[in-house]
Amino acid sequence: MTADKRNPFMTKPLIAVCSALLGRAAPGASRPSAGLASGGTHWFVTWTSSTGDRLQAVAPIGAGDWSRPVAIPPDRATTAPEDANLPPGILAEVKHGGGKVILRSARRAPGVRPAFPSAGLIISRAADGGCQDMAFADDPPDAEILAVALRVQGDNLLAVYLVADGGGWVACRALRFSLASERPEGDAWRQLPVYPRSPGVAAVIAGFHDGMLIAAGGANFPDRPPWEGGVKRTYDEIYARSLEGAEWRAVGRLPAPRAYAAVVSVPAGVLAIGGENSTGVFQDALMLSWQGGKMAIKPASSLPVALASPAATVLDGKVYLAGGYAAGTPRVSTNHFYCLDLANLAAGWQPLAPWPGPSRALAVMAALDGAVYLISGLEMNTGADGKQAVLNYLTDAYRYRPGKGWEKLPDLPWSVVAAPSPAPVSPRPGRVFVFGGVDGRQVGKTPRDRRVPEDIIYFDVTRHEWRLWSEAWLEPVVSAPIVSVGNEWVFVSGETMAGHRTMAVTAWRPGI
Repeated sequence: MTADKRNPFMTKPLIAVCSALLGRAAPGASRPSAGLASGGTHWFVTWTSSTGDRLQAVAPIGAGDWSRPVAIPPDRATTAPEDANLPPGILAEVKHGGGKVILRSARRAPGVRPAFPSAGLIISRAADGGCQDMAFADDPPDAEILAVALRVQGDNLLAVYLVADGGGWVACRALRFSLASERPEGDAWRQLPVYPRSPGVAAVIAGFHDGMLIAAGGANFPDRPPWEGGVKRTYDEIYARSLEGAEWRAVGRLPAPRAYAAVVSVPAGVLAIGGENSTGVFQDALMLSWQGGKMAIKPASSLPVALASPAATVLDGKVYLAGGYAAGTPRVSTNHFYCLDLANLAAGWQPLAPWPGPSRALAVMAALDGAVYLISGLEMNTGADGKQAVLNYLTDAYRYRPGKGWEKLPDLPWSVVAAPSPAPVSPRPGRVFVFGGVDGRQVGKTPRDRRVPEDIIYFDVTRHEWRLWSEAWLEPVVSAPIVSVGNEWVFVSGETMAGHRTMAVTAWRPGI
């Protein structure tokens, strides 16, 4: 991350390569085969279909469609030899240009810290003792690769692989890639002045109003982590900075320390809804606004019930709020779903039909093209003894259209609990971005000193699928809001790993 606060740091993304679906394959089938057809201008691929037939397809080495698969006689069928003694995670490798071209998998596994890119099939180049990732198959993240064949002719690469689709069947796919491809310019990142509260805070209240970035409250463990007896502290300071300002400056205090509120920026100011501190869970809401060069704080519409760690977003002049923890012990998540019409504040929060899934807190919400998205979260219920918490890290997602109700979306490849919210979106093409988040499969299985994941995934509205973004998140955090400022999205402080915070404030502009 560059220290230059004015000029963005342009990253170099990996190349997301679309593969071609050749057909279904037999579960447990032998490896596919690939090679050059006679004449040297076309690739050929053979594999065993789901009906047991040996099929073949052909395509030009560079671009062009694959032929329709045809059955071939058994005496023409070939089986690719096994690659011997490959290191763990390496699917195939061939020599190329004084080094090697490698196909590897970085599918997430319990107990292993996720590292970008968490993709099923990655193309890498190894030379001079180093290895650099170049591209990955633009398949659903976390795809399970069952078998691979790799061929390289000059700078032209062909990877043919069998992949489990998660629906009980196996697909044979082919990916063509030029090793001479130039990686395009990618996202733009800026490092903004650091947050003034050391060592940083999680669950800060942050938003944008009248040209000012406003941040308040938050919580941390100032002395030592919780497993060493550290005590969480919640804050009441309010800071602000202009877009051109060199540093943050103190501009006031909250009526009481507060963190873990749902936060949205609205025309009237920054709306903080619910939340908690060491004395309990809040039912009220606060409106923080910048007026005449000063910070103004006034009460806003209170919730029907007290909630901590709900999620919220704004769609067409209305604030939608979902989930959160109820007050009291033991802590339990809720399925509350409320709407506040900013043009009719006197009506207060109106209850709406909840989503058709588990209760949750620490979820992600977004608004795009007339719909509200609710993504992942943590379900927390009481155990059989009425005391012990039962946790369920959720991978489900839903879309709500006012007047039409809820629909279930495809599940995420992993849970993204406490990922920054409201999530960034792009209208054209329609995408909902989810940054990092807690993968429940890793909880309690990886060391506490490992940073949270840096993968970014997005929901592709047109394809109706989750996909892996081609770049890593440079400063990954959880329990942090995202603030939309112009054409950028700003992350304010947050939690980098269990019990640890960061003072970093970063701005992201996607290279779409």
